Amino acid sequence: MFLVGLAALGWLFLRGSDSASLAAGFGFGPGQGLQPALFQSMPLRATHADVDRIYLVSTQSQTLYLATGRGGNRIRTDYLHVDLWALDAATATVAWRKRMRSFKGREREGRILPGFRILGVDGKTLWLDLDGPLGIALDDGHVVADSARIEQRNPMLAGKLLFDPGYVAFGRNGLQLTLDDASQWRIDAADLSAAPRDTPVSRPDSIVPPANSLPSATSQFQIRGLRIGEYWLGVLTDAEADQLSKPPVVPGHEPNERPGVMQQFLNENHVPTPINDPLPQPYRLWRARTKEVSAAPPDWPKELPDNWGTRTAFSDYAALPDSPTLLRAGLLRGNRDADVPFWYRDPDSVLVLHTDRLGPAGRLQLSRISGPLGKRVWNTPLPMVSLSSVMRGENDLVLWGSEPASADVQREENGVAHAKLVRVDVATGQSIVLDLTAEGFTREALETGMPP
Repeated sequence: MFLVGLAALGWLFLRGSDSASLAAGFGFGPGQGLQPALFQSMPLRATHADVDRIYLVSTQSQTLYLATGRGGNRIRTDYLHVDLWALDAATATVAWRKRMRSFKGREREGRILPGFRILGVDGKTLWLDLDGPLGIALDDGHVVADSARIEQRNPMLAGKLLFDPGYVAFGRNGLQLTLDDASQWRIDAADLSAAPRDTPVSRPDSIVPPANSLPSATSQFQIRGLRIGEYWLGVLTDAEADQLSKPPVVPGHEPNERPGVMQQFLNENHVPTPINDPLPQPYRLWRARTKEVSAAPPDWPKELPDNWGTRTAFSDYAALPDSPTLLRAGLLRGNRDADVPFWYRDPDSVLVLHTDRLGPAGRLQLSRISGPLGKRVWNTPLPMVSLSSVMRGENDLVLWGSEPASADVQREENGVAHAKLVRVDVATGQSIVLDLTAEGFTREALETGMPP
């Protein structure tokens, strides 16, 4: 799977020999020689001064030809621009786009595009990694900190900072730096003071990491189900439900034969399994009764102590009567580490991420399904084939993914998938779509430090 943008290009080292292929789009944009903007760093959602925004970093190649005045000859110059975007989360519109860096000619060589990334938020400062740490004001994007200011504030760090991949990071105490002596320090954005890495910052409740720290595939946002009291609710195909509704049987087991280790193993694993990648089949919402039972072998003597612990047994599977059939379905969660999916009240409901059809024409959809009957509250089409980030707000979700461009646009843009941001109102299902790849051709980037 690819992240938003062109993953095939995203992991390339930019070399001088690559400039022809990466800048071959002379003519993209009205006379600007722009390639499509690539969004490969994970986005971040943060609220500051009651303003809710999404922040993203893009890279964009540009080729300019300047006439020399001698016989119509032209001089070609290649650029790589690194921009920071701020989007209004409530309206899914661009608040501003700021130019953080521009690399010209041979300066572009050796650049790893995903190395330009958002690290996280500490208070009112957004930390970026752009050839080293760069602190940006959340409200208007002006630079408030960089490596030089950090060294000036902390003389013991001077001359020891490393900016190669892995030496600049972000954690529960904000910006983290590894020095050339292997010591690790955290930087408090409030005053740029340095302290050993595990020292809390002055405002630990203001630390916000990106939506996902690692590349994500659509299936990593899908989970099988959740426990609600003594019941389980989740998605199953009819074949899966039929298999789970029947007791597990050891192949070749005789009716009067004592149950053995294999029977114990089958009993313990006769449960809905995690979804690693939903099957290309229709699913429905099902419920089952759950009960904690002894994990002892089936023939464990009752007179002996039972120190085997417990396991969860499932029974009485039943499809929710009004549940729709949903292709490649899974309950939506915030990230791959979340153990439970999103759950909403009024009405009590879950969100199901699924697809409208199989094959290359298929697009993702999001449905809100309520209990206890499984009625669909709303269904929202998503202009995406791949989901990379989910950012939850108080009353909405902001989804970040990609969609192949139309055939004619693909020919013009060398097949680059379009980065899409979709805001979904959880109560109504109404959505707003923003095409950032298209905005990359029309939205001018302000110079760093200029007001939006």
